[in-house]
Amino acid sequence: MPSPRTLQDWLDAQPVPSVASETEPDGRVVLLRPKFTAPWMQWLQRRLRRPQFRVKLDPFGSCLWLHLDGQRTVAELAELMRVAFGGTAEPSEERAARFVQQLVEGRFARLED
Repeated sequence: MPSPRTLQDWLDAQPVPSVASETEPDGRVVLLRPKFTAPWMQWLQRRLRRPQFRVKLDPFGSCLWLHLDGQRTVAELAELMRVAFGGTAEPSEERAARFVQQLVEGRFARLED
């Protein structure tokens, strides 16, 4: 899928997680991304004390991440966030689109074709 350029393109996109995650007791999500992805570096990865980057999401990001499934569009995710957080999530569409854009740029998620 070509990279979205406008807000409407991002709202129509369907993001899919590319990395593992875990949920902390307080409900926040932590993304787990390997420090090395090249096959020839796997030997080093196994020897590291912390083989993964741990990225802690805020409550808004955690809400969105838990609903990423490749079926929902970013606009639908924004609506879920609006329902969950009310007025504090506004502007929810721009916020959700920017969050997904950052996930894609950081290779934490990809866009479904």
